[in-house]
Amino acid sequence: MKLFRGRATKAASGAAAGTSQRADDGPVVVLVNDLRTHQDAIEWAAAEAAARQSELRVAYAFRWHGTDDGFGNPIVDVRARGEAERVALTAERLARHIVPSLRVTPYICPGKPSAIVADLVRHGGSESLLVVGRDHSSDRFVRWSTRHLFRQTTGAVAVIGLAGPEAIGPSSGRVVVGVDENGGPVTALAFAFRAARRRRTGLTIVHARTRKGGDIGEAARLLQLAYPEIHVRWRIVAGLAESAILAESASAALTVVGSGAPGRLSGFVRRSTADTVQRLARSPVVLVGTRS
Repeated sequence: MKLFRGRATKAASGAAAGTSQRADDGPVVVLVNDLRTHQDAIEWAAAEAAARQSELRVAYAFRWHGTDDGFGNPIVDVRARGEAERVALTAERLARHIVPSLRVTPYICPGKPSAIVADLVRHGGSESLLVVGRDHSSDRFVRWSTRHLFRQTTGAVAVIGLAGPEAIGPSSGRVVVGVDENGGPVTALAFAFRAARRRRTGLTIVHARTRKGGDIGEAARLLQLAYPEIHVRWRIVAGLAESAILAESASAALTVVGSGAPGRLSGFVRRSTADTVQRLARSPVVLVGTRS
């Protein structure tokens, strides 16, 4: 069990030219707030870490009121810390139940969840993956916290809410990725190809354009050359791809969308699409930025 008091600093970045060959071997970090609502997220994160052959880090932040002993030394509530350790260790046992041989490290930290997550993900580098659970009882908070956490990371963010057996779609069991005429971004497409390869399944590309072509068509062609074993199906749509992505997401193995950089119109549209998809998709969703 590790208790964070300071900031860990280590970052890594990958060049876009080599993105098809990246191993996605960074740590998987799962944020745990409530074991009842986040069990799916823990189980999914354990399976993903095993597929990546990487470490799973279980992060739990507990409330701390910042009191000190009168000499400037911080005092941590022993009961709050004890409860945090109990939750983190329970999550660790749940993950090991899914994959007994998995490397699992619980991390607890007094303060805000975003602080511990930012430290862990930065330490893991740009190939790390942050996993959070989807809680439909507080959708507005989830949308805000997911955007906030995404800004804190250099990797991708997965929002997990597993669909029931009644959710069957045209891309059931496949990886679905949504891209636009500008690439949307290309890093999302590369992430989706690697995810499909790990899962040994096909890939559905939802392209928000009237026809294939441009940068995204060339990027897809190069990635198909890199991963010839992956069966690719295109779905071309006019305008925003939200509805088409949501339709394809039903019972998909994974849905991948790009989240644009702040300050650009195309980035704003992508963030809006990403918000809608991560809230309504009937499959696990991964948000991928240009830095991932």
